[in-house]
Amino acid sequence: MTGDIIFLYLIAVVSLAFAIFNGICFLIKRNRTAQTVGTIISITSPNPETEKARNSKWAKVSYKVDGRNVTSKNRVQVPMTAEIGSSVTIRYDIEQPDKLYSFSLLRILAALCITVICIIAAVFNLI
Repeated sequence: MTGDIIFLYLIAVVSLAFAIFNGICFLIKRNRTAQTVGTIISITSPNPETEKARNSKWAKVSYKVDGRNVTSKNRVQVPMTAEIGSSVTIRYDIEQPDKLYSFSLLRILAALCITVICIIAAVFNLI
């Protein structure tokens, strides 16, 4: 086995573990969470704003739960195009409304697709 094939299998294992972990968390917490639309009140980025590649935006969100305004304790990742005042769909804990979750079926499916692609590339030596 060459180093490239081992690397592909390693990526497949890591992405499968990521998908399984997030899938389990999603299933456990899906009945204890609710979804709503919130407004971004602050944004931070790990890298300078001028750097678009390898950067992300993390936002605190304000939203209404049972008629009262709630501000999230933790931050969630938002699109790079998001600005303060933008609306985002969020998932929060029903028992602790100020706690946000970022589990996503799309993220789980993307990880599973990466797993399958890496395994196929390794098995058929498509490098």
